[in-house]
Amino acid sequence: MATDFKSLGKFEQGALISGGVAIILSFFGSYVTASYDGPGGSAISASAGTNAWTSYATFGVLLIIAATAIVAVKAFAKENLPEGVPWSLAALVAAAVGTLLLILRAVFPGDPNLPGLDVGPGWSGYLLWIAGIALTVFTFLSFKESGEKIPEINKKDTPPAPPAA
Repeated sequence: MATDFKSLGKFEQGALISGGVAIILSFFGSYVTASYDGPGGSAISASAGTNAWTSYATFGVLLIIAATAIVAVKAFAKENLPEGVPWSLAALVAAAVGTLLLILRAVFPGDPNLPGLDVGPGWSGYLLWIAGIALTVFTFLSFKESGEKIPEINKKDTPPAPPAA
């Protein structure tokens, strides 16, 4: 069954766009930037940046890709997904955890302990956060609209019997 982008719901469209933007922004080298100004106004100064494919932010980007892929497959080829799995919830969790990891990595890049060194998120880091938060919001709204329920864990009143010796 062929589906075009315009026939999708607004939450799926928003999730696909924000997920795509987040994936593109993850490759820009200003996710975390570092700049060094020498002590006492010396002429020594330098700056550098890195993309989001470093440290545990890599796992965050992979979760963003997974959330976007789940939304895409659910929107364009739902018949290929196994039944009984709360796919909207899976996309929501992947987007939320991925965004959280991306934010934590940029906010806490490490302890440089070097006077004059400033390390923190760069312009693409801030835009990546916005795209990740937007993806999370759209996947939440899609989950809410889908009517899926959070699976309940079966709780038994009595603990299982210990194995016989």
